[in-house]
Amino acid sequence: MTAVLPARPSAAERSAAPSLAAAVRDLDRRRARSRQRMIGASELGECRRRAAYRIARRRPTNTRTGLQAFLGTELHRGVLRTLRRQYGGLTEVGLEGEQVKGRCDWWHVPVVEDLKTTSRFGFERILTRGVPAKHWFQVSVYAWLLRTGQTHDRRLPAGVGQDVEGVRIRYLSRDSGEDVVFETEHDPGLAAEAIMWLSDVYATVADEGVEAVSRDGFGPGVDTMCDWCPFLDLCWGPPVDAESEGDLSRQSRLTVTDQDYVDAVHDYDAWRAAENEARRHKEYARERLRGRSGPAEDLHCEWSGGSLRTQVDKDAAVERLADLGEVVPTRKVRSPQTIRVTRNGARPDPPPTTGAAIPAGEQPAAPVVRLADAGRHP
Repeated sequence: MTAVLPARPSAAERSAAPSLAAAVRDLDRRRARSRQRMIGASELGECRRRAAYRIARRRPTNTRTGLQAFLGTELHRGVLRTLRRQYGGLTEVGLEGEQVKGRCDWWHVPVVEDLKTTSRFGFERILTRGVPAKHWFQVSVYAWLLRTGQTHDRRLPAGVGQDVEGVRIRYLSRDSGEDVVFETEHDPGLAAEAIMWLSDVYATVADEGVEAVSRDGFGPGVDTMCDWCPFLDLCWGPPVDAESEGDLSRQSRLTVTDQDYVDAVHDYDAWRAAENEARRHKEYARERLRGRSGPAEDLHCEWSGGSLRTQVDKDAAVERLADLGEVVPTRKVRSPQTIRVTRNGARPDPPPTTGAAIPAGEQPAAPVVRLADAGRHP
């Protein structure tokens, strides 16, 4: 019998560039956060079910890391290094209490700062909606751990409280390089609220188990909080075969029982009505703002756009190609899936609480003209 030797790799194969994505995945698996079991301060106020899985020491089922997140982490490190060299202070200060741990990004006496690198859309959301409560929770807990001496850093004496008077959150856009800073005095009450949030999760896990802890995310395919959760499949179940379910493969696992289905239909109907009413109020306010801009107490209004621009006339282009005897280029795309929820005639509608009654099977018509939101300001 003649031995069959494996083919020797070609010169091109030997000189092929190594995979950056594979390197990132391997690095993330070896990082402390990927193996973390105690609740991190950055998870406070986010999702109670995720915190419960940490407390119960469940093994993560989804540990993927994207290159975008990796680039954000490396940018985060570089910015902190620049701040430390320019202004002094300590960066990435290790903190650890009985129930929570974390790393304070920058402690520049007497202010604790947390740095958030974000996408252009995330940056716009902060400018328009303000700082989420969970971010204030995080930086306030850092301040509380420092003030009470709950440190886990060789640069600081253990058990010795540090001087902290203010907290600050800096948001940095990865796309434009813009940053905006929000700062306030340290509020012990906010830190206490965050710890109470965590204590409630601990108590529910101890008394009733992990599954009794409520979810704060709306599920995969709907909420990015769930899409990137390390316990996604454990919480919502494995994904359904995309070949059999089409575009609904991700959302389909959100409905488990017949009662889930009934609840979802009624939720859709209720929030559809609320959306129509909210749109009316927003468009009314927008018309009142037309022609005006500037500060409005704690907000700022600014208009943009409205200039003429040239774009391709698709209908004329198709006609022109047909006149020239050319084949119009086409491609297959999946049509959008639509949903229609109506009232059953056999079931009487409850009397309306406000406004005129809506005939069965009808709903308020959405405005034909879609108007964009106004601009931004820090």
